[in-house]
Amino acid sequence: REIRITMPDINPTVLYVLSLLLAGLGSGFVGGLFGVGGGILRVPIFLFMFPAFGIDPDQVMHVAAGTSLALAIPTGLRSAMMQHHAGNLDTAFLRSWIPALVVGVIGGIFIARVVPGTTLATVFAFAALAIAIEMLALPKHVKLTQTVPGHPIRDLISASIGCVSTMIGITGGTFTTPVLTLCGVSIHRAVAVAAAGSCAIAAVGTIGAIVNGIGAAGRSAWSLGYVDGLAFLVMLPAILISAPRGVKLANRLSEARLRIIFGIFLLAISADMLWRSFG
Repeated sequence: REIRITMPDINPTVLYVLSLLLAGLGSGFVGGLFGVGGGILRVPIFLFMFPAFGIDPDQVMHVAAGTSLALAIPTGLRSAMMQHHAGNLDTAFLRSWIPALVVGVIGGIFIARVVPGTTLATVFAFAALAIAIEMLALPKHVKLTQTVPGHPIRDLISASIGCVSTMIGITGGTFTTPVLTLCGVSIHRAVAVAAAGSCAIAAVGTIGAIVNGIGAAGRSAWSLGYVDGLAFLVMLPAILISAPRGVKLANRLSEARLRIIFGIFLLAISADMLWRSFG
């Protein structure tokens, strides 16, 4: 007698939730391991995942960026509070940094509203490439200046970070920390400013993503504007659980090795996204 084995049908929503849970655990762990904002990791995951679950390819980058920024609000706030309690946050410098940063975020919101998702994905790929080059090729302790330039150059730097970060769905820490250290700021102060700036970028950028996406076609049924609500609810606890595990492992590895591994990882992401954009 022939024996047939049939696999049970899995509800697409259940499969989506399981995929989001794995993505949250993975991105949280890797983000903690490499000490970077999770957006640089989450956005590529979303770009692969969202189209498989019915999100329009023309909208996928917008939804990926908006959802990534929303997930960064609680994690960024937690990080900023920890830095403040540790005494690393220079509030006087922060007051001179945040206004232009927010202006840049607002500019990024308006640009993202009119720029196609494929263009935003290309911008993300080049940003990942730039970060990878910084990780792999730039000496760790090199400095371009001994102090951060004054206004208006400081405002231009801050606004540019806010604008680009909002467009591609990351919170700016990956840009802010190396830029400030190149300008003579200690690593601890740079990380603290990056954490506080991430809160501003994430909060304002999320509001912009929600507004930009109201009424847009091609989103999932549980989206609020360009923020996927189900992804937010499922991934947030997974990220909070797994990120400390990544930090714990990072403490056992050398920083030089981590920079090399992460740089190669970003090169691979950038190469794949650029190939899909231009190949």
